[in-house]
Amino acid sequence: MKMYTLYYSPGSCSLVVHVLLEELGVPFEVQRVDLAAKEHLGDEYRKLNPKGKVPALATPDGVLTECVAILQYLCDKHDPQGKWLAKPGTWQRAKTLEQVATLATEVHPLFNRFFHADDFSDAKDVQDAVKSRGTEKLLAYFRDQDAALTGPNWSGEAMTVADIYFMVIARWGRWLEPSTIRMKNIEPWFGGMTSRPAVKRAMEREGVKPFGA
Repeated sequence: MKMYTLYYSPGSCSLVVHVLLEELGVPFEVQRVDLAAKEHLGDEYRKLNPKGKVPALATPDGVLTECVAILQYLCDKHDPQGKWLAKPGTWQRAKTLEQVATLATEVHPLFNRFFHADDFSDAKDVQDAVKSRGTEKLLAYFRDQDAALTGPNWSGEAMTVADIYFMVIARWGRWLEPSTIRMKNIEPWFGGMTSRPAVKRAMEREGVKPFGA
């Protein structure tokens, strides 16, 4: 019997949860949500997640949404040693959650400007300006991250859930020019992350490739 069901879209932020589930080794199944077909906006999916977004995780306790919440829930349930997320009340946990929150609330929205500028206006000139500014800010962010990435882990001394999240976010940046996953320090780090067995399994299941579509 599967403990969890992950509702996902290939390569989206739900991949963060997918990889963590693999890393934790807990029983789960996946259910693809076809965003192109607007399945996420249909009545059936909205009964599960009224926000009409992925990821959604069906758990024995109910349905949970939002990556930040899901990551904490899974780690608190299945990571007693605090490998992926340090124990409550620790400074390391707070710093990891700070990194995750930055990715979720600051960097992810910039990609919305890059990929979905039409959400901000019907006017083509406004859409172009939104995408251009989003691109500018993303490139500045990733250049800073590339310069700072001098160790084996993006998140610090030990690998955490923040590394998984940054890996997924960095992969989206392959559409930027220059490609984020071809930057000097990010590229070898990204290659190391995507060579992990858990990451390979999740990507293969979703039908996505580290450096491709």
